[in-house]
Amino acid sequence: MSTARDTVAFLGTGTMGEALLTGALAGGLDPDDVWITARSQEHVDALTASYAVHGTTDNATAASNARLVVLAVPPEHLTDVLAEIAGQTQDGAVIVSLADGITLADMEALLPHGVAAARAMPSLTARVGHGLTLLTPGSSCSDAQADAVTGLFERSGRVLRIAEDQHEVLSPLSSGGPAYVFYLADAMIEAGAVRGIPRDLARELVTEVITGSAAWLRADTDEVATLREKVCAPGGTGVRRIATLDRLAVRAAVVSALTQAPEGP
Repeated sequence: MSTARDTVAFLGTGTMGEALLTGALAGGLDPDDVWITARSQEHVDALTASYAVHGTTDNATAASNARLVVLAVPPEHLTDVLAEIAGQTQDGAVIVSLADGITLADMEALLPHGVAAARAMPSLTARVGHGLTLLTPGSSCSDAQADAVTGLFERSGRVLRIAEDQHEVLSPLSSGGPAYVFYLADAMIEAGAVRGIPRDLARELVTEVITGSAAWLRADTDEVATLREKVCAPGGTGVRRIATLDRLAVRAAVVSALTQAPEGP
């Protein structure tokens, strides 16, 4: 096994934790350098069998073996996990929280001297190597530590370093973004089914359309509205369908959904 300084621990390997694990391993991270934790031994056993990584139900054990510790746990559990591992972390380790709403100051107040903190907001597209991670290293992070964290997330996609106060504004577009794309994709597939197109064929068409549109959007510097106009000839069926979406206030609904705080239960 490699030395602990090369080792990464993913504490909490649910949907997001496993997505990051999958993407990082596909991006070249050595499984022998990875520890994972889960609440049940059954889940740990399944993950270690699938990925050939080291696993345990004990967060402190995993953290004690790592220089980069990723806390992929819900915000309400973060304080408890930090208390659990604080006395076991290595000097010079970096603790990376994925929890929304937990500040770097909150984390640093709970960590021992010599242990740095960072915040990250990744997306589930990391599992296919196209993740987008918003990263904020804490003031406790050295340049080398911040670069090490960046390098970890770059194995599964792109990393943007941002100011901490930008997380709340940007995360609906980044980590939440795939949900809105899938929402539209599902509607497009259903529209095809209404017109008699088999859903598997409609899914193939929609997937290629989204892939091609994303590539075009990245390659072209024109305004997005201009790109849309190039697809929709004046008087054509495309522009009339866009007009229907406008009459139904679809654009306004999207803007509203992404800018207003959602209501709680």
